[in-house]
Amino acid sequence: MNATASRLSSSLVSTAAALLMTAGASAQAQELKPVDPPFGYYVGATAGFGINNWHCDESCDRAVFSGKVFAAKRLTPGLAAEVNYFIFGKRDRVNVGAVATREGHTLETRKTNAWTVGINWEVDLIQDFTNQIRVGFARVEQKNERTLLNGRLSEVKEDFTAPYLGAGLAFRLTNEIKLLSNADVIFKGRKSEYLLSVGAMAEF
Repeated sequence: MNATASRLSSSLVSTAAALLMTAGASAQAQELKPVDPPFGYYVGATAGFGINNWHCDESCDRAVFSGKVFAAKRLTPGLAAEVNYFIFGKRDRVNVGAVATREGHTLETRKTNAWTVGINWEVDLIQDFTNQIRVGFARVEQKNERTLLNGRLSEVKEDFTAPYLGAGLAFRLTNEIKLLSNADVIFKGRKSEYLLSVGAMAEF
């Protein structure tokens, strides 16, 4: 009788331990699994190097500190409507000799800002890594301050629309936070703007 009770008790303990282990593993799996945000919005910011495509004569700034902020609404788990605001740092270009005579100025300082509207398409790669592809249109504002040959200052402002393309890699740090590495391009010939940046985004 005692032997039977002992065997029954041992079986019950083993069964309970197995159930607890299974429940613990299931809870851990649920905890690590990405959870869709309740409202489907995200915001973020990145910073890095803004690169321009203008002609250089004597000297010019090719890459300066720049960045962007963005916000989006998810349309599906892998597709979002996104708005970006780019801030490109101040760049200087110096002209001399024949180039200065042709251009009509010796020094040019450019500041560029841009709004983009488009979609962000996300594709899961391996665990916690996501590929991001952005396509849309940009509204660009470029301000150029020029020192003319006679020493006077002239300011030229130009607004234009251009296609926008971005690509990047996201790493899920938590269920709400992703770390980002992005490359963005606004296409407009010699007025094109490029941004190579890193940052983060938060979902809610």
